[in-house]
Amino acid sequence: MVIFIKAKSILCSLLVAALLVGCASSAGKSALIQSSYSIKLEEFRWTRFPLRVLVDMNQWSVPDYALAVREALDDWMKSIWNYTQTFNDTSLPAMSYVFYVSSINATQDYDVLVTFTPNRMPPGSSIVGLTTYDFQPATQEPIPPITITVTTSSATASSLFVKDVAMHEFGHALGLGHASSPSTLNGPELMYYTSSKNEVVYPSTLDVYALTELYRGVFSQSVQLPFDVPYVMLTEGTVPLPTVAPTATSLWEDYKQYLPIIVVVLLLIVAAIVLARIGKEKSPEEPAQPLPPPPPPTV
Repeated sequence: MVIFIKAKSILCSLLVAALLVGCASSAGKSALIQSSYSIKLEEFRWTRFPLRVLVDMNQWSVPDYALAVREALDDWMKSIWNYTQTFNDTSLPAMSYVFYVSSINATQDYDVLVTFTPNRMPPGSSIVGLTTYDFQPATQEPIPPITITVTTSSATASSLFVKDVAMHEFGHALGLGHASSPSTLNGPELMYYTSSKNEVVYPSTLDVYALTELYRGVFSQSVQLPFDVPYVMLTEGTVPLPTVAPTATSLWEDYKQYLPIIVVVLLLIVAAIVLARIGKEKSPEEPAQPLPPPPPPTV
């Protein structure tokens, strides 16, 4: 009886431990998902290229701002090319653009309008760039023009500031929302909602990967960067190498979420063995067979 009570206590402890491990597994899985690098996708995508981009050189601009906007667009094209060549991903259409400047080669037929304003939007806020758009719900196509407005603080902003803001807003014009992380492994994240405005920044692998998902038909949801794609800024002239085979560290990161399940299975096996031994100890022993009577004495 004492053995049975102790074994029952051990079994209850094992089952409680299994439940606790299961709860920890669920919590750990949720934490893993929440900590992944992700970015939101908008409701539209372009179906034709090149995009016709017009820069409106108004009274709140200087000639260098047109060059800054063009550099921002060029960096997007370079980053997309770098990503597609590095990871052999041909799902994106051949993205390109035609550049117009209002004071040089103005056009009335454009897809994206870049303009400048003297103040933040609204004044007193922290918003220095704004992208406005409309789209056809039936086709998920934008209705031109998409308008990008960049704050120049009455034409006193630096060219780098204008370039960074224009590059961020052009990401919105391509169909990207905001990223969840403020930085990559080698620099700031361009599509973070408060991205850098006064240092060199480029689109990241997350940004371009998100475009590949958008042009596969994924709309209005967040996408996460695959584990085998390094989360880096696609710096000019530097193309990150893809992960050919998972390392020991990445394998541990991939499979450690299953460790709690393995522990639960082992605990259940131990519990089954304990129950089997209890059953064996409780079973009555077979009665001893009586000895045969001795043979009768011979005369």
